[in-house]
Amino acid sequence: MRYDVIIVGAGSAGAVLAARLSEDPNRSVLLLEAGQDYPEFEHLPDEIKFGYDTRTGDPPPRTLGGHPVSLASSPHSWQFVAKATDMAPPMAVPRGKITGGSSAINSSAFYRGVPEDFDEWAALGNDQWSFERVLPYFRKIETDVDHHDDFHGAEGPIFVHHSDRNSWHSTQAAFFNACTAQGFPETEDHNSPGSSGVGPAITNNHNRVRFSTSLGYLSQCRHRLNLTIRPDCLVRRVVLDGNRATGVVLDSGGETFSVESSQVILSAGAVGSPQLLMLSGIGPASHLSSLGISVTLDSPGVGQNLKDHPKVYVTWRVKDGYPVEATPARGGVSLRFTAPGSDMRNDLSIGMGSFVTPRARPQSGGAHQADTSLASRRVEMMAALLRPLACGELKLTSTDPAVQPSLDYNYLAE
Repeated sequence: MRYDVIIVGAGSAGAVLAARLSEDPNRSVLLLEAGQDYPEFEHLPDEIKFGYDTRTGDPPPRTLGGHPVSLASSPHSWQFVAKATDMAPPMAVPRGKITGGSSAINSSAFYRGVPEDFDEWAALGNDQWSFERVLPYFRKIETDVDHHDDFHGAEGPIFVHHSDRNSWHSTQAAFFNACTAQGFPETEDHNSPGSSGVGPAITNNHNRVRFSTSLGYLSQCRHRLNLTIRPDCLVRRVVLDGNRATGVVLDSGGETFSVESSQVILSAGAVGSPQLLMLSGIGPASHLSSLGISVTLDSPGVGQNLKDHPKVYVTWRVKDGYPVEATPARGGVSLRFTAPGSDMRNDLSIGMGSFVTPRARPQSGGAHQADTSLASRRVEMMAALLRPLACGELKLTSTDPAVQPSLDYNYLAE
């Protein structure tokens, strides 16, 4: 069958694209996802629905074939392993392998970038990325249940909550008070354009459910006859006719298929999209040739400038008798501020989340390798560098799309 549009990757972007493009009943859309799909909410696993396993006690809760749930080993993650620095051991890099992508496995954080970030992109040559131009789309995405003004949406598919001060754990309240005592300003809304300081954390977690793009977008359009969603499909490469994409080659159910289309959209993520481009012959010519891949377009930038937010977690075990929560609430308190001497506003972040729990710890989209001996009764603080300067790179290690590429984040090299 031939489609008007093939979308590769049903994640944070792909699910939105599928929902929007299929609004036209005359446009046929095929949405391909390498991971699993859960069309019915009641069949959604707890680790995806809530962000943590709901069972508690000793031994630790075990699911997924008898193994402890973790992002590093979950079938809903690509289970990537990467190099962080020349001295650090290999780190896990969780990336969603499920409809909803990483929005289905992340920590539900829902923070916008500061306006200066977008205006910087516009200054580089694309004025469509200025903050003024993207603000209407930020509003269109969300239903902010707490703030109702020109900067927030009220009719979007993703529910957004700013944590209620009355729900803060005593450790979170203490963190907030410590920040204000040190002179950091108080903010009620980290997503307001000029905000900075300490205030309620922002999440797309509604009634304790992580609101992924699968729940927010795909759930509203699965009934459309012109939209086909196919999970468990690993795309091998994009088919090219000269410089035009005409379809994809994919593996599904032990067989290999070719599917034709008028357009192909790669939304396979920061790892999957450059990997597929290079497997399709688009990338640095010398690198592709070394693997025996025919070069269609010599594009040296593919796989370069790899960045992410390095984080440091600090964990404390609480005293015996200290009150803990049966299940962790999302949210908490976060501090965004500018490092001394930096010309990039709000380039640092510190969060105090709801991590005082008997056994259940919310999942995080980052590589978390804390001391598991502290897992039963603890509080945890996270510090993140939001504007790293150093760049890493992604390179193929095989022509097999099932083999992860080499990921070198080159953290802190600046």
